[in-house]
Amino acid sequence: MTHLFPEVEPRRTGTLPVGDGHILSYEECGNAGGLPLLFLHGGPGSGAAPKYRRMFDPERFNLILFDQRGCGRSTPHLSLEANTTEHLIEDIETLRSHLQIDRWIVFGPSWGSTLALAYSQAHPERVRGLVVEGIFLARPSDLAWMHGPDGARNVFPDAWANFIDPVPERLWSLPADVMEWCFDEMQAEVAAGLPDLRRLNEPGITPEAMRRSTLYRWTEYEDRLSYLDNPADAVLGGLKARGPEFVAAHSLIEVHYFRNGCFLEPDQLLRDAYRLEGLPMHILQSRYDMVCPASAAFQLAEACPHAGFDLVPVNGHGMTDTTQPVLNRIMDRIATEAF
Repeated sequence: MTHLFPEVEPRRTGTLPVGDGHILSYEECGNAGGLPLLFLHGGPGSGAAPKYRRMFDPERFNLILFDQRGCGRSTPHLSLEANTTEHLIEDIETLRSHLQIDRWIVFGPSWGSTLALAYSQAHPERVRGLVVEGIFLARPSDLAWMHGPDGARNVFPDAWANFIDPVPERLWSLPADVMEWCFDEMQAEVAAGLPDLRRLNEPGITPEAMRRSTLYRWTEYEDRLSYLDNPADAVLGGLKARGPEFVAAHSLIEVHYFRNGCFLEPDQLLRDAYRLEGLPMHILQSRYDMVCPASAAFQLAEACPHAGFDLVPVNGHGMTDTTQPVLNRIMDRIATEAF
């Protein structure tokens, strides 16, 4: 049994030039007269998936989704130029003004939680409520978790081995070195036209064959960590469905942000948490999240004592049927407080 809402098509789609040559793709779903709700997708670089439309009551909310710079249907695809957290915050404000929305509820999972916190701290007067899930604070320790010696590799040594194998062993101990090597390899793949990644939809292609692509390995590793059980063959099937363009954008834009500390000061989001005082706010976290460990959510809750906090006991990083009923209850509460 799924706890998602029924399928819904956007009632309006559009594009919005935001400067620096970037044009955002956005959509509006649900009730035009409902509470405005902005969904900030993860990644960075993942884009807005159709599933996200089903996570919120279409009778209650006017749901707005957009693809962040360089990914999804936004153009130019894969562009890293003028693609920073500050630019994304400005894009959110440009979109809000374009849609003539005075204040909205903001929801963000994973990297979306990072961006939602940064935006809400920059523009609290424009936020009616804030819900964040799978908390990622983008501190050096958070960035080191996925690719450092003391993090996720100790829980998923098999997934780590598949990811790291082509990387020179001398680089393995420093996440920054791993990221730089991957970034260079990814840029070379993009310049060559993604020759290995475009094999993704070949009949009979195997995970081993796809791992010739650093773009593939980066996203595969994260996907294997994102659920309680997501073996390599299942990841391959999921990425086939999403396509090589998704994999390329997710991997390239994510490593671009990570190697730059997500363009935030090391402790910025906790330091500036006081700016969220008075906002209806809720934190949702899963205990067995191996991409964004639960410690960050507890630290955010301590910095925001006014916020509600739910810890889902048996779930990984990805939002699933286990988290959806909790999210439904949270959104009922936030909608009431933000009305």
